[in-house]
Amino acid sequence: MELNQKLDKLLTSEQKNKFHRDNGKFRLLNNIVLIPIILSLIGIYLESIIIVSISIACIILFLVLKICSFSKKNVVYENVIIPAVLKENFNDIKLCDKHEIVKDEFKKSNLINEYDKIKIDKYIIIKNEKYDINISKINIKKLNIEENDGVVDKDLEEKLSGIFAFTKLPKKAMTEFEVLKKDLESNREAVKIPNNEFDIVYDVFSKNPVEVRNILSPGVMARILEFNNKIDNVINFSIHEDMLYVAINYKEFLKFKGKRKEYVDEELAQKNLDVLEILDIFVRYFVNIYE
Repeated sequence: MELNQKLDKLLTSEQKNKFHRDNGKFRLLNNIVLIPIILSLIGIYLESIIIVSISIACIILFLVLKICSFSKKNVVYENVIIPAVLKENFNDIKLCDKHEIVKDEFKKSNLINEYDKIKIDKYIIIKNEKYDINISKINIKKLNIEENDGVVDKDLEEKLSGIFAFTKLPKKAMTEFEVLKKDLESNREAVKIPNNEFDIVYDVFSKNPVEVRNILSPGVMARILEFNNKIDNVINFSIHEDMLYVAINYKEFLKFKGKRKEYVDEELAQKNLDVLEILDIFVRYFVNIYE
């Protein structure tokens, strides 16, 4: 409860009221909807078409309102609580809304070559002395079209849901390359890496295999795998010109709103902070390599 207690002291009375009001919108519907359900059962028992019809109409209305409520954002959570939680580990953090920048950088990253839909939900910048990390909550989908017996089946397959980050390196890289989780990219021929443990996890793509093997030394590969183990996830990354791009498939990113009267789920919030801390260390590691 320590983090929730800090937030309770930080928020003003007005912010607290707004948070709980936004967080509790349509919660009453969960109980009210029981009334038309019970009425419809009574109508069925009494064989009354009028009662059943009215009850079904009310149930549909409540469901529509409930679905609409999912798109409503809790402003205090988005603009106050998220930055406050992140500042537990990072002193200088900024919320942004220039999502087009993120889309442009993702195209340059070459992390996923083929996709049909990109969604940017949140965009933050963590500032350090040597570098800034631009971090976005991102969702990438690819459209799969299959035809069976004349029936066309369209399905948006989720390729990446989580974190996309980019930062400027101290100098331009001599060799550009992508290091991706196995099967994330299957249309290109991977560079052969003489490291069984690393090769099990990653595919490496580059037009200069010799140089990229020099960059991915045994020590560098061991460090990357160590980062993965610390967050129990795979860090995908690429280097193009003087930019480092990172993607982590982590659906819980910035999703730590608590239940009932809690501001946040403290376990999920701490997990988010742990992932971002490893991301920061990962970026710093490569910034130091390219100094």
